[in-house]
Amino acid sequence: MKSLLNLWPAIAVVLIFNLSCQKNNDTPTSILGKWNIKIDSTYKGVGLGNHQVTYYGLPGDYFNFSTDGHLYTRENSILDTLNYTISSDSIIIPDFSGGEVGKGLIAFPPGHSLIIRSGYFATPGGVFGRTVYLYK
Repeated sequence: MKSLLNLWPAIAVVLIFNLSCQKNNDTPTSILGKWNIKIDSTYKGVGLGNHQVTYYGLPGDYFNFSTDGHLYTRENSILDTLNYTISSDSIIIPDFSGGEVGKGLIAFPPGHSLIIRSGYFATPGGVFGRTVYLYK
């Protein structure tokens, strides 16, 4: 009987350690659902034709973050599906802008705005990058 009593502290330690080490891979609820597009700013063209294009979201345009890691977008009647992952307090969207990765910070506590941007970089052909401003 004493050997069973001696096991209880060990069992408690194992349970506490196991519960504290479990990862929570759930998408924060602050990111889920439809977000309206306020502004989508990108660069188009090459060389002297390289210029910034600013698109102002229309009613019905959205970025919709689903629980399964898919991002469904509708912008100017164009539909697209992208993948996204959550890393710490950031959202990461591979292939966000011509193969570039888009990153956005998730606000805690949840906010009503989100900015996702790829890095802007200059090449001999011009400047390239993208920034999208979203709101709920």
